Amino acid sequence: MRGLPLGGALDLPLGIQVTAVSHAAAHGDDAALAALVRLYHDRVYRFGLRVCRDGFDADDAVQEAFVKLAKRQDIVATESALAWLLTVVRNACLRLIRPFQRQRRALGERVDANELPAAELSPEATLERWELVRSVHGAIAELAQPYREVLVLRDLEGLSGADTCAALGLEEAVMKTRLHRARSQLRAKVQRQP
Repeated sequence: MRGLPLGGALDLPLGIQVTAVSHAAAHGDDAALAALVRLYHDRVYRFGLRVCRDGFDADDAVQEAFVKLAKRQDIVATESALAWLLTVVRNACLRLIRPFQRQRRALGERVDANELPAAELSPEATLERWELVRSVHGAIAELAQPYREVLVLRDLEGLSGADTCAALGLEEAVMKTRLHRARSQLRAKVQRQP
């Protein structure tokens, strides 16, 4: 397993390092807290973008979450810090969304490196791939928020079922039902599109 770079070379598995860093951060080690921020920031920010649907609001929500994390030593010390951060970001995004921003917009305004077509693709194949990605992102954006949140956390962010439940405050059965419905609705929406 890859180690977490924390200034000093630690040759421990990532899970053990995260626990050690969390413990140090909970006891006032600013460098350890900064390492946790670096570790979780990208994932929390991507989630914020998908929930807020606006880069500026996502920035504010993520900043608010990490500021609150720095003040909550009890949360820093637990293994569920990521789920807690996602919950704070979700709540902040919901609070920040304004009525004029609730319009459905297609996700994917930015191009991710993973979405770029391979160099060997023909122009036709590149166009087909782009249209498929756009179609899927648009279909995800059209899902009702409870379904979209579960789908994003489980399928796009790769969170476990338990972490998804913790982040959204759901029972496992409710999360599984929403995920099943989200996938079914997404499949139907993509298949309906020309």
